Parts: sequence; structure tokens; C-alpha cells
Amino acid sequence: MNTLQTSIAPAATVLLVDDQPIIGEVIKRALAHETGIQFHVCTDGREALSVASRIKPTVILQDLIMPGVDGLEIVRSYRANPVTANIPVVVLSSKEQSTVKSNAFLAGANDYLVKLPDAIELAARIRYHSSSYISLRQRDDAIDFLSHDMRSPQTSILALLDVYRQENAVLPPELERIGTYATHALELADGFLHLARAQSEWRQFEMVDLSEIVVVAVDQLWEKAVAKGCRISVDAPHSSLTMFADPLLLTRLVTNLLDNALKYGPGDSTVRCLLADTQEGLLIGVEDEGTGIPTRESDRVAERFVRLPSGVVNEGGGFGLGLAFVNFTAMKHRGRVIMNRTDRGFMIGALFPRAEQTLPRASGGR
Repeated sequence: MNTLQTSIAPAATVLLVDDQPIIGEVIKRALAHETGIQFHVCTDGREALSVASRIKPTVILQDLIMPGVDGLEIVRSYRANPVTANIPVVVLSSKEQSTVKSNAFLAGANDYLVKLPDAIELAARIRYHSSSYISLRQRDDAIDFLSHDMRSPQTSILALLDVYRQENAVLPPELERIGTYATHALELADGFLHLARAQSEWRQFEMVDLSEIVVVAVDQLWEKAVAKGCRISVDAPHSSLTMFADPLLLTRLVTNLLDNALKYGPGDSTVRCLLADTQEGLLIGVEDEGTGIPTRESDRVAERFVRLPSGVVNEGGGFGLGLAFVNFTAMKHRGRVIMNRTDRGFMIGALFPRAEQTLPRASGGR
């Protein structure tokens, strides 16, 4: 039984980045009797990223103090590179200090050990992080496959309908409905992919200007607003509002809110994008002139795959993936989703702690 379990267990590939050869030798001997663990050493911190990109380890053991380079900068370089962005990093340090640990986690480390760690504990942590990373990669592969299988038939249907429309000038009502359903299915596939990716990927936090985030998001939805006969206005303070955040996730949060407002709000109306520094925190909100979501449904609407009753937002209701992404992103930035009725209609937004209070989650969603 033990032999069978060992043979099917996922292998771990370990990269130790430490300038002291003796450390590499000690850890190599500590892992010598462990099956399924391949061990590599890099003694030059300046080569760490290129070595990691080449061998693609399932876990990196990273020393903090190295000549000519800061160990925390090496950790940040892993997170900024697509090849190594999600590889678990275990920091090895000679210091048992809370501030050092905090800085390591803020830089993107997944774990922290004071060297030299006990051999049994080290092997257990290597196997744990490697197994989690391998599962994450398998999940990503499954998501890519599923996304392709969900998208491909819908794009083919829409392409055929476009050909028919070009040849016949207009589509029969039945084909128009087919096109609508195909478009909805395609949007659902995209929403699923964006949410799954956001939940599985480690992304780099940085100080961002929220006004720039809003401008980029509005620009992405401008054509869709014009096509529906709507206008998008931006209500933001003249002074800069900044927070420590993932710019890509925040931009998609705003685009999802705008997209929902355009999709479910009335045509020939104004959608207002709000940015404000309130007593409760930093607010990014989108207000439309529609009837909004009933109070009885507001607690459910941010759940995945929730379908609201017909007539709540428009004919056929809607799926909750867009707002599920908003909810996930808000929580990842230690914020929350808010929904309010206004004099003009309905506003959905996210409320975040101010910049000095906002910190990224150290594990990156693992």
C-alpha cells in the first residue's frame, strides 16, 4: 500500500536559492531519503529568476540575505513573472522577527521558515506546497479546456448568424433568439473564466490611482454604451485617491459594474461612475437609472450562478458571475459590496479601506 501511494504521489521539484553552498548541502542531505523530491540549488540570486523559469520548480526555498541582491526583491520578481507568478515560495531566514515575516508575506511569500528547519518539517511543507501548486496547475488546465469547450460552439453559432445576416440583411425572429442565447452563453463562459482565474492566480499588489482605473474601465465600455444609446459620466474628486491594490482586478471590477448597469438599466439614459472618499472608506460605484435589485434578492445576487426571477432586472433575469467577481475582488482587497437605491435609480459599488489600511492577502488566494 505504501509503495502504491508513493508511486502515484505528485513529484516535487525544489529550487533552493541561497549563496551559501553549505546550506544547500545540508538541505540536500535532509531530503536525500525523501522519495519523489528533485532538488536544485542556485547560489547566485541574480540568476534565480532565470533558473526558476527554466526548471519550473513546484516550490522555491528562498534565502533573504544574499550578496548583491535583496531576497525580497527576488520574491517580487517571481510574482511579476508569468512563468513563476504562482509557484509557492518558502522564505528561509535566520531571523525570527514579526516585521521580517510581515515583509516577506507582503512581497509574495507563501511560507516562512527559520533556517535550518527540522528535516521532517521541511519535507512536509515542501510536499504540502508542491501538492497545492500541482493541483492549481491541473485546475487551470481544466479551466482552459472547459472554457474553450464552452466558448467554441457559441462563437461558431454567432459567426454563422453573421454570415446569414450579411446575405439576407435581416435575421428571422427565431434566429435572433438563438443569437441572444448564444451571446448569453458566451458571456457566461467569459465570466466563469475571469472569476476562476482571479480566485486561482497570485497577482502583484501595488499603489494605484483609482481615477486612472475608472478612466480605463469607462473607455472599455464606451462603445457598448453608445450602441445602447447611453452615456457614461464620471464623478470623481479633483484630488488623487490611491490604494494598495491589484490594478487588473480593480479594472475588471469597474467594467463588470458598468457592464451590468448598461445591460440591465434602461436605454437612452446616463450611467454614472462614482469615485469618492467617504467616512466609511474609498467608494467605487456605478449608478444607473433602472429599478435595481429588490432587497430580498440583494444577499443572493453576488453568489455564483444565481439566476434572479424573471422581471427582477430584465426579461430572463441574469447570472451572478459578474457580481460574484465584484464580490470576490472586494473581499480580496478587504472591502465589501454595497447596494443602494438613489434618487436617480440604483447604485452598486465596492467600499474599500483607505490606502494606509489596505494590505494584500499574503497567500494570494491559495
